[in-house]
Amino acid sequence: MNMVLIENTAGSSQVITIIEEFAGHSVSRDLNPGEHTRIPVGQFKSIVVRETYPDDWLARARARNATIPAAIASCAA
Repeated sequence: MNMVLIENTAGSSQVITIIEEFAGHSVSRDLNPGEHTRIPVGQFKSIVVRETYPDDWLARARARNATIPAAIASCAA
């Protein structure tokens, strides 16, 4: 198995979105400036790395935060 290190340098004005695809599934995560991650890779996994501009990740964060209270309410019911 190999490891890939992805780092979003401190002072960057962009968020990096990492998309891992494997076995028909897709998982994504964001790296803020100054963060890094190590991802294990193999022959059946692909990785896509793209820059996400502040407007994009702010909109996604707001949408995600808007669904959290609804998810909490449905768990409490």
